Amino acid sequence: MVLSICIYIEYTASRRRGTHWNKWGPTYLCILAGLLIMMDQTRHILQDLNWWPPGPPPGSSQYRPGCEDESLACLSAVGWIFTFFATYTGFALLFVGTLWNGNICEKLREIKEKWKELRAADN
Repeated sequence: MVLSICIYIEYTASRRRGTHWNKWGPTYLCILAGLLIMMDQTRHILQDLNWWPPGPPPGSSQYRPGCEDESLACLSAVGWIFTFFATYTGFALLFVGTLWNGNICEKLREIKEKWKELRAADN
């Protein structure tokens, strides 16, 4: 799904004007987001195939050994990096890249100007 979003955002890059970053920034953000979001799933696959065993640190286990709860308090360093940091940062970048692609700031600015016009017309 994220790949489809990245392809669409890359396709719409021809509509954007400005510097290289203005034109391709949303595409870069969405590609980076996809990679970050997939990090934890990749860790799971490597662990399941026993290519990265859950054994002693820095093993692939997302929880500390001996911790009974599966909560944030029990996350290992690998858990914090992959499960928490990478996943949530990825979704935040996907959100920003998608809004940037939709030109949301310009649209909000237009709404603000129209609102001012309407309020001035009422007075």
